[in-house]
Amino acid sequence: MPTDILIYIVLMAVAGVLNILLGVYAYNKREKFRGSKTFILICVFTSIYTFGHAFELASQELNVIVFWTYFQYIGIPYLAPLSLILVIQYTGLEKFLTKWNRRFLFFIPALTTCVVWTNHWHNQFYHTIFLKTEIYPMIQFVIGPWYIVHGSYTFGCMLAGGLILLHYWRQTKSTYWKQIFVLLLSIYLPLVSAFLYLLGYTPYGMDPVPVVMSLTSIMYIWAFLSTSLLELAPIARGLIFDSMRDGVLVLDSTLRIVDFNHAATKLIANLDDQSIGQEIHSLWKGIDSDRYFFPSIHHYNQKEEYELEWTGKHSSYQIRSTPVRKKTGVTVGSTIVIADVTEQKQLHNKLIHMAYMDGLTGILNRRAFLDKSVQLMEEHAKQDDICTMILFDIDYFKKINDTYGHHIGDEAILHVVSVCKQFLQPKDLFGRYGGEEFVICLPSANLIEGIEYAELLRVGIENTPLEMNHLSIPMTASFGVTEALRHIPIEEVLRNADLALYESKKQGRNVVHMAKDSKVILHANPRLLNK
Repeated sequence: MPTDILIYIVLMAVAGVLNILLGVYAYNKREKFRGSKTFILICVFTSIYTFGHAFELASQELNVIVFWTYFQYIGIPYLAPLSLILVIQYTGLEKFLTKWNRRFLFFIPALTTCVVWTNHWHNQFYHTIFLKTEIYPMIQFVIGPWYIVHGSYTFGCMLAGGLILLHYWRQTKSTYWKQIFVLLLSIYLPLVSAFLYLLGYTPYGMDPVPVVMSLTSIMYIWAFLSTSLLELAPIARGLIFDSMRDGVLVLDSTLRIVDFNHAATKLIANLDDQSIGQEIHSLWKGIDSDRYFFPSIHHYNQKEEYELEWTGKHSSYQIRSTPVRKKTGVTVGSTIVIADVTEQKQLHNKLIHMAYMDGLTGILNRRAFLDKSVQLMEEHAKQDDICTMILFDIDYFKKINDTYGHHIGDEAILHVVSVCKQFLQPKDLFGRYGGEEFVICLPSANLIEGIEYAELLRVGIENTPLEMNHLSIPMTASFGVTEALRHIPIEEVLRNADLALYESKKQGRNVVHMAKDSKVILHANPRLLNK
């Protein structure tokens, strides 16, 4: 046996052993790298290939050499598609590795294995096999049609994997360049070696690819030790894109949909793969466009909130558009981010409700009532209009509390609020001033109209006793009414109303009094008002 052939055999055996060790190492790191299972399979099939070729060279009889040649094709056909899958997993494009795509990738390799092992029946892979014994027994063959299919498919897979890595290299950080470089060499070194073999530029016509595998194995070991290849793989932008909780749409400069993530499909019912290339407005066909159109796509970096029912429930969404620019600053498109802010909106509304509404009755609290009343009075003052303020108090409320308990007192307050709401208009302001005292602001109502309104409330409360627990508790209230004029501060308006209310209590309760200019207090006789 020539020395150089012996060296070939030793190098191939070393490559086989190294790949076994790499497979064991990858198995131990299988939880840290999403492509570890694929890499283990590559190591297994590479070992089959290299050991098979080593035994082929070590054999001297044709039938034995043919067996080991066929044995290599248990592993060879699967290395190229597995390398492509490893690249896809490394670059975060796993969404393309569907069950059917995986089956398609391994369909031709599986056929190749079957064709090789049945070659003696049809000669479609090797048309002729013979032994060349000039220097050392070496197998020679004339290729068949399926050999060309197998070679073309292998070349296509390796080329695709390399192109993906080259494209990804431009996008990733320099930290990962060593890893990508190793993966590129592991693809292109065997590819170049295979071409040299097919062109007849290798010693004795021997296949150099298994020897090259020893070099790629050493490079993998270096990558593992220096760059943590199986432990520190970059998280691809595409993986981040699809993992985002917010819906994202990517548009070109003409507002056509270029890409979207999985979260966006959950928010927009009409969004699917067929939407790629369509204008964004096409998503709203058959839907009320006013509710679904994004004005923000024309106004970059502006946040807008909408309350919609995209997912079958009333939800709130925050929509923001951001320009996509080249390094030169030229805008080539935009991204629309749709965030579901329903929970935040509900919490915000709850806080607003707690800040402005009375906890027991659900009407405005004192602070909120004062703020809104001032705003309402200012708006009407600009139109030379007036408002009227009504302040009233539940009569003998302390007696109700002492006789029936505080829980009945709370029910009495709720009862009075319920009665008053029957007479209120949507534009009226109604608030709890404190304890059993309430206040109403009537926009565009003069003093006489306010007195009439207060009398309606008084009669309504008097004629509607509190009925509960087999009890009928009579209810009455005393009222004070005053005008809210432009030049009078809200505090003085309420003082005037309080003076009128005090007079109502002083005169026996369950009556309405009015105050004007904080000095003159007039008794409003209900019977006279009804004439």
